[in-house]
Amino acid sequence: MALAPGTKLGPYEVQAPLGAGGMGEVYRATDTKLGRDVALKVLPAEMAQDPERLGRFRREAKALAQLDHPNIVTIHSVEESDGVHFLTMQLVDGQPLDRLIPKGGLPVEQIVEIASALGDALAAAHEKGIVHRDLKPANVMVTNEGRVKVLDFGLAKDVRGASLGGATMTSASQTEVGVVMGTPAYMSPEQTSGRPLDHRTDIFSLGIVLHEMATGRRPFEGNSSAELVSAILRDTPPSVTDVRPDLPSDLARIVRRCLEKDPRHRLQTARDVSNEFRDLSRQSSQKGAVPDPARAFVRDLRDARDASGAVRTEEGFWVAVLPFKSSADPEMESFADGLGEDITTGLSRFGYLSVVANASAARLKGAAGDERALGGKLGARYVLGGSIRKGGSIIRLSAQLIDTQTGAQLWAETYNRDLQTSSIFVVQDDVAARIVATVADSYGVLVHSIRSAMRQKDDVDITPVEWQFQYFAYREQITPSAHAALKTRLERAAERHARQSDLWACLAQIYVDEYAFGFRSDATSLDRALAAARRAVELDRANQFALVALAQVHFFRRDLAAFSPAAERAMALNPLNTDALGILGLQIVHTGEFERGTAIVRRAMELNANHAGWMHFAPLWEHFHKGEYEQALECANRVDVPGLFWPYLVVASACGHLGRRAEAGGRGPGSAGARS
Repeated sequence: MALAPGTKLGPYEVQAPLGAGGMGEVYRATDTKLGRDVALKVLPAEMAQDPERLGRFRREAKALAQLDHPNIVTIHSVEESDGVHFLTMQLVDGQPLDRLIPKGGLPVEQIVEIASALGDALAAAHEKGIVHRDLKPANVMVTNEGRVKVLDFGLAKDVRGASLGGATMTSASQTEVGVVMGTPAYMSPEQTSGRPLDHRTDIFSLGIVLHEMATGRRPFEGNSSAELVSAILRDTPPSVTDVRPDLPSDLARIVRRCLEKDPRHRLQTARDVSNEFRDLSRQSSQKGAVPDPARAFVRDLRDARDASGAVRTEEGFWVAVLPFKSSADPEMESFADGLGEDITTGLSRFGYLSVVANASAARLKGAAGDERALGGKLGARYVLGGSIRKGGSIIRLSAQLIDTQTGAQLWAETYNRDLQTSSIFVVQDDVAARIVATVADSYGVLVHSIRSAMRQKDDVDITPVEWQFQYFAYREQITPSAHAALKTRLERAAERHARQSDLWACLAQIYVDEYAFGFRSDATSLDRALAAARRAVELDRANQFALVALAQVHFFRRDLAAFSPAAERAMALNPLNTDALGILGLQIVHTGEFERGTAIVRRAMELNANHAGWMHFAPLWEHFHKGEYEQALECANRVDVPGLFWPYLVVASACGHLGRRAEAGGRGPGSAGARS
């Protein structure tokens, strides 16, 4: 039964209907307790009559409520009032994607932008074990500001049950007379056949959505449900470039790989899809136009070296993870493939890195040539690879990072793990995390090498990502003169690139430093920092660097109610960014949560053995708080930050507490033992 405007469900007052579908009626409503507008999704009446389905749905909705991603509509709660069961959700003002796709398809730039967002959303959900199962344009909203939001993650199965017939028609998606529309048109072959599903069913559905965005029509059609299912199981759709020759061949390849009938032959993860479109987007922005569709895919079909043999640099400093070499043991081969995929996924979380998609690098498995040659085929300046050997229950994994232009080995490490004490998946997760954290950290060897290799440019030619590297360089030795120079340059750059999130995040950090280090700060330093950080987050809500800046501003403004959610969101976006973990963990320590903050920083130090010396401040303050002055002294001697006075104050205070007054007075800047 439809709800009239003014109807109250608990604290929610219905304002107007928004639409309907297989999930039930949707209404705009006001949460009178919090004074905000929300979306209410009223569940079908038959659900309340099936306690098992309702219970399962509630459990799944609770899990979904933990998803926190800018491209996924947030579920606030599952509630019941007067026998009516409903979801409260984030209200999205915009249009569903199915109403935005024109007859001939969307412009290429818009396809790439939307597809990247969809890939990111699916990857975030899949990494938490959540499968959508009903991805289609009607479940994708595009806000009035152009942001993409995915609806109904994982819920369709429990709302409608397992019946295919219950999901065959949705009026909003009917575009041709006589053709069955709705959810079946977006099902994977395994879904239509009733076979067990995993995350790859969403990748097939995404392929259908991509095909529709590109051409304006679906790849599979039929005049009945049976014909439609048969087409999905049997037919090979035409390439999108056959319908639209203006489209990039890379786009056609991605769509084709998503639409493989056998899940094993598809792109294997949504993160791979996201990375592919990230590559497309960067190619487009670097070339000033969409790549020529007749151009061969650079990473697969041509060497990326110029006539002098040097790696191309005009397309950025690309990083590739080569297939790890292993024995013919199927278990070790699977381990090697999974490790490469996990490392690629981890590296791609760092917005300042350009990472070659795993699917592209994986095609070089077994290829002849050294790392430099293989990196050239991928157009990558840096390649990370290695080998895996097994002896009994012991796995020995060797990894190294190579600069393909100079041939220099920038980093290498060996990891030994015993499968008797850890499962192979635990080992894979652990080693991949350590490699990524060590290599990709902003203090790490990769960032340092990229920064050193960057050509000197006039400020007007520096890209937003390159400005971030400029900030990283300044941070290694913060001085008043370096701060003043970079601040002036960043302010001018922000005027030229007003919509670049990374630039505003750098500027916010500079204003925070202005306050924290007393560099000509005034009463407006934190106000300017807050405005810049908010601007950075508004421009890109998935920018971890921006969220770290925002959290720091809230910290120094002593607004702990705002600091906590910003810090948690920032750390969740990339838990392998040990720099971010260290900064925010240390600030959590200073809020009084000594144990939790120190645990976060210790995790960062554990992941990256080459961590910054200032991270030792966290355990230092924890020990000092507990009165463990010997341990505090030990930590103070490990804080390797020349010129910083805090370690000396701690040393003096700890020695005083221990009754070593002579030693306390003798320790100061430059004295023996002040640094390890």
